[in-house]
Amino acid sequence: MKKKLQSYFSMLGRSFLLAIAVMSFFVLLLSLGAVLKNPNFIDAVPFLGNSWIQFLANALSESGLVVIRFMPLVFAVSIAIGMAEKGTKELAAFSALVGYLFMITFSSLTITTFDMLLPPTVAVGENNVVSISQTLEMRKAMQTMILGVQTIDTGVLGGVIVGTVAAWATKRYKNKSLPMIFSFYQGKHFPPIATGIIFMLVGILIPIVWPIIGGGIYKAAELVTGAGVFGSFLFGFIERILIPTGLHHVWYSLAHFTPVGGVKEICGEVFTGTKAITTGALGCGEFSGDLSDITRVWLGQGATPIKVFGIPGALLGIYLAAKNKNRAKVIVISAACASFFAGVTEPFEFLFMFLAPGLFVIHAALTGLSFAILDLVNASYLGGNNIIELVFNGVFQGHKSTWIPVTLVGIAMFFLYLIIFKWYIQKFDVMTPGREPDDDTEEVLQAEIEASRLLRTKATKEEVAIQLIEYLGSKDNIRDYTNCISRLRIFVHDPSLVNKQALQKIPGSLGMANPSEEEFHIVFGMKVSEYREAVDKQMNE
Repeated sequence: MKKKLQSYFSMLGRSFLLAIAVMSFFVLLLSLGAVLKNPNFIDAVPFLGNSWIQFLANALSESGLVVIRFMPLVFAVSIAIGMAEKGTKELAAFSALVGYLFMITFSSLTITTFDMLLPPTVAVGENNVVSISQTLEMRKAMQTMILGVQTIDTGVLGGVIVGTVAAWATKRYKNKSLPMIFSFYQGKHFPPIATGIIFMLVGILIPIVWPIIGGGIYKAAELVTGAGVFGSFLFGFIERILIPTGLHHVWYSLAHFTPVGGVKEICGEVFTGTKAITTGALGCGEFSGDLSDITRVWLGQGATPIKVFGIPGALLGIYLAAKNKNRAKVIVISAACASFFAGVTEPFEFLFMFLAPGLFVIHAALTGLSFAILDLVNASYLGGNNIIELVFNGVFQGHKSTWIPVTLVGIAMFFLYLIIFKWYIQKFDVMTPGREPDDDTEEVLQAEIEASRLLRTKATKEEVAIQLIEYLGSKDNIRDYTNCISRLRIFVHDPSLVNKQALQKIPGSLGMANPSEEEFHIVFGMKVSEYREAVDKQMNE
């Protein structure tokens, strides 16, 4: 059972990496765009205000926002590809796309039919460009605009469910036989149809279930904000815990834009919600009051030590815990930049969220602790949750913004995250980047390269492929296979049919590893791609 779970989570972890790699790259561009667009930088360096530079800045920002905006769909397709068997990955991806479209469309149909649809904000800008935006009431009801459809926002969790079901439906129905009259729809045509039908029903049910959750959040927010320091802890903790569901937008919006976050008169004008109040304080030169009672549930305050300091520390821990640091380095750097410069944490959180739920809870608890400590010392921070706003809306605001405790808490969080993440990942063998099962370290890889140069065999690669398939229990027993730099990685249906002793003596190989009950690694060194091609040829005959 343990090995089966390890194999399952190994596959689940790999299924996330495609989406994470794409997201981390484009969010890195978003970070650069955010720096170029920052009005404080433009004031300091007027040249940055040039229209062409701002066009470039907007293009960079939008490139990252594309992935963030459609993250549920990106994850749905990525997970479907990662979880599907070899030869059906394209079919699973298409099924996920169909399932997601059916889910949002039938959610929209339900809220429209039963008079649950809330009016969005519609504005006509320059050149008659029409923009449709989400209102606070829509957020409370979990309604949003996706691909031009007003529907229920299920967040990334919805995408994860769609991708998992699409992979299952592809495996279950790819060889499905139907009555003669429906024979055109059987076989590979049927998984997308089945997925669409499933999420037609799911889409109809979602508007009934999801808004109930949103209403409960509103009531919970009112209780939390009145609970003192413990309430500040809960505010930060709950905001992070809700990330996979997309409900965190509702949670912090209630504090930012409604009386839940407070009401304050600043320079003769009344502001409601933490976002409006902190903005009013920044904009009023004469204001010098204490806003610690307001900023205690201001997302910028408690999140800044985490996003600017803690998450880079955690990513350093992930890097140090990696067995193959070259594989971890690129994703770690891009995720750290996204959090440090733009306050975007998804590339970091989706590295481990579903692989190590316990670690994600620790991350949420540390976020809550950051809020609680800053509340306890009566911090009054006006900045946002990235390094640029820490400098311009914190340090440069002097008496208005108590940025020093924010920075001190942040430094402490850096080391806490570094130590905890490195320890937890190594202790529980979490499959973060560079820690895949029996991953090739640089030392092992170099040894395999040297060994492969010395290796001599009289068997042809075609003969090796035939033996390999035979020892694995025949073509029908091979569920999926792929290769990394030096290993052919094979997943089987029934491990009892595998001749492990014979696999260890395969001609041309450097050895065999069995990281989980259904997973086998045959080490061929630098010639692995040639053996993979030989296996492809035999499997397709």
